[in-house]
Amino acid sequence: MHCLGSTLLLSLIATTVVAAEQHWSLRPMKRSVVSGENHPVDFFIARKLHEKNLTFSAEADRTTLLRRVTLDLTGLPPSPEAVQAFAQDKGTTDTFFAETVDALLASPRYGERWAQHWLDIIRWAETVGFETNGERTAAWHYRDWVIHALNADLPYDQFIRDQLAGDVTGADAALGFLVSGPANLPGQVGRDEEAMRSARQDELDEVIRTVSQGLFGLTIGCARCHDHKFDPILQSDYYGMQAIFAGLRYGNRRLRGTQNDDWTSQLPTKQKQLVELKAKLETQRAQLKLRKPLADVHSDAFAPVSALATRMNIRATANGSPASLYEFEAWTTDGHNVALASAGAKASASSFALANQTRHFENLTDGSVDRRQAFPWVAAKGGSAWLRVDFAQPATLNHITWHNGSSVPADYTVEVLRSDGEWQTVVHTEDRLPRNDDTRAAGQLTLKNLGAEQTKSLVTLIATLRKTQGELRRLAAGPQIYAASFTAPDTTWLLRRGDPMQRLAKLAPAIPAALGQAEIAPGAPEPQRRLALAAHLTRPDHPLTARVLVNRVWQNHFGTGLVDTPSDFGKMGTAPTHPELLDWLALEVVRQGWSLKKLHRLIVTSRTYRQASRPKTEALRVDADARLLWRFPPRRLEAEAIRDGMLSVSGKLNLKMRGRGFDFFNQRGGLSDYVPNQTFDANGWRRMIYAHKVRMQAVDI
Repeated sequence: MHCLGSTLLLSLIATTVVAAEQHWSLRPMKRSVVSGENHPVDFFIARKLHEKNLTFSAEADRTTLLRRVTLDLTGLPPSPEAVQAFAQDKGTTDTFFAETVDALLASPRYGERWAQHWLDIIRWAETVGFETNGERTAAWHYRDWVIHALNADLPYDQFIRDQLAGDVTGADAALGFLVSGPANLPGQVGRDEEAMRSARQDELDEVIRTVSQGLFGLTIGCARCHDHKFDPILQSDYYGMQAIFAGLRYGNRRLRGTQNDDWTSQLPTKQKQLVELKAKLETQRAQLKLRKPLADVHSDAFAPVSALATRMNIRATANGSPASLYEFEAWTTDGHNVALASAGAKASASSFALANQTRHFENLTDGSVDRRQAFPWVAAKGGSAWLRVDFAQPATLNHITWHNGSSVPADYTVEVLRSDGEWQTVVHTEDRLPRNDDTRAAGQLTLKNLGAEQTKSLVTLIATLRKTQGELRRLAAGPQIYAASFTAPDTTWLLRRGDPMQRLAKLAPAIPAALGQAEIAPGAPEPQRRLALAAHLTRPDHPLTARVLVNRVWQNHFGTGLVDTPSDFGKMGTAPTHPELLDWLALEVVRQGWSLKKLHRLIVTSRTYRQASRPKTEALRVDADARLLWRFPPRRLEAEAIRDGMLSVSGKLNLKMRGRGFDFFNQRGGLSDYVPNQTFDANGWRRMIYAHKVRMQAVDI
């Protein structure tokens, strides 16, 4: 029985290998010879039409043609002036149309239009999805990078390299590509080991799906639990590819470049201002004989780190009595306290005794440090205790503050929970870095027996000090973007049926064998793994990359691709209607330096594209869907272009580019708490590409 099973297994493997060799999308591309003076696109289309006794339709009228190409390339309707100029032009349609195409491709509107297509492919949004659906602050930098790259006609091979390894190529914002999909991060789904591992597998699976389906059109994600049922992708191929991204982390990272340099240069001036303000505050405090803060405040600083939660482990107090705290605060690099119940944070702690039996440890995150109104959390016995705060969504922290009661923690550590499920110690009393944050203390001063002018002066000073300190923290952290960041790669395991608790064997980083020969050293440094993948995918002879690219471009011009399953070039996808044309275009885009604008120009100047859409009875009987392109296929205009077009013709469209988007919803936060806006200002009349994208929320337009 064992021998029979082995024989069947070998037979299945052999069948899979043969299938890999035979499947059209994995064969080498072939460049057919285009005869005569025909436009290359028309040559291949006409040959197929001839086989079915069909012919091209007449050319569309000038107004239709101008409207079609303007909407296709920019997503906006042509202006009345442009329509009139085209209709009245006495020259040939070919000349005027070619000049119009060049002008449209040079327009900034082109990058906005085609960036929307790309963002849809990779499922980009500015929230994480799932139940929490929390914010991804500064994710818009990636959107802006895509728009700029397309407008600059960045070669597509470099477009791929930047998105896979922008930290090496100098395009940090491009790394938003790798973390564009939804991801329920570890810590949001449970605290046990199995939940942590499962969540980590889920977020890496999103990366693999984005890369494989977006860039080379194979559903590698199907091999997460078993060998692919239809394509030559083994389960070991899936985890070999996962190992390429084993060092990837979701979250914010510092954006290098001129803006970062500018912020760094401002630090000395801002630090000097802070010193002067603190000295002024101390002078006023002494003159006014103000009382001490209501609760003594302590602060610990550390290098910025992305965290899902934080905990304080107290081993001893100064007097040996039970630890006593009024408030615990966790501060982000942009100056926000995320350890607040009002912000969705949840507190937990070791066993405790209460100073007042009507109060609980939730007091630690209620924002109050007034001893006259609040009651501290008190550890049950001795000086040993712990407390923990889980955040509503990941946050990049750089310091914590805590307000003690009668018993001060003297020996303690502070840890943060990273997205990989590991706890990292960021503060230890042996090497703690005190912030001496007088701003926080000043905010709690009791203003007693002060006149109106004195009170106003002190409050103004405190507000200025707080603002300056927030600006200093922001400058020190540098400009932040939501993008992939990287650490030393985790060990990657082959998992039985995809179960993270059933590890079978360690796997080295590898590119699926079905995609061609490519080697990555087992111990390759983290960035070298991604660079190797990028180099492999951008080889001129790669069987999938260029084919998938030109098919997506064709799809967005004609409504359907030459392959009508654009993200699945495997056996469950469809075969191309015009395989020779697909290969010719793929090889041509490589020959033309991977230029997308040249590809657009080639397609839209063809007779195939310029046909009228009117039906013909005989042709409809043979090819009702016009897949053979005997006419230009009529199709619906998508919602984004309809909305932008309405604003454009009304004269209200705001063409402001770049920066944080506008909101269709007036409330942001977790648990799908997004309420549609009813009114908009001028910022809300920007193009749809600049709308803040919320997962799981339909926009009512």
